[in-house]
Amino acid sequence: MYKKPSAGEDVDSYCTRCKLNLNHIIIAMIAEKIVKVKCKTCGSVHSYRNIDKMIKGSRERGSGPSGKRPAAVKNIEALWQAGIAEAKSAEMPYDMGKAYRAGDIMVHTAFGKGIVQKADFKKCTVLFRDKERVLVTSNI
Repeated sequence: MYKKPSAGEDVDSYCTRCKLNLNHIIIAMIAEKIVKVKCKTCGSVHSYRNIDKMIKGSRERGSGPSGKRPAAVKNIEALWQAGIAEAKSAEMPYDMGKAYRAGDIMVHTAFGKGIVQKADFKKCTVLFRDKERVLVTSNI
């Protein structure tokens, strides 16, 4: 069943500062259309951008299936590669019982190698090759 979005709720949107599809809070709406959102990662306020519609829209204009990856995926992979190159810590297997710090490299059994971007209370944000994910940890 479809639930109409309303101000204050969470929604996925493309963040213009982070250059990733992340979780946002709806700030403003006109009728049933989301107009403004606030990124929960960096705090920037910007227009709502639905990444799925952005990708579909570029294909509908006649670009056709070119076999190329979307720009957002390329940006994520570029950030991931840069983070792996800059990381100074040894690779650690992911364990919910361990604490992690920003810059640590972890190896997840399902998602592969990732870089810890931010460590919060009992969770951390990790950038994997395909997208950013929030994982449970014992961070205090």
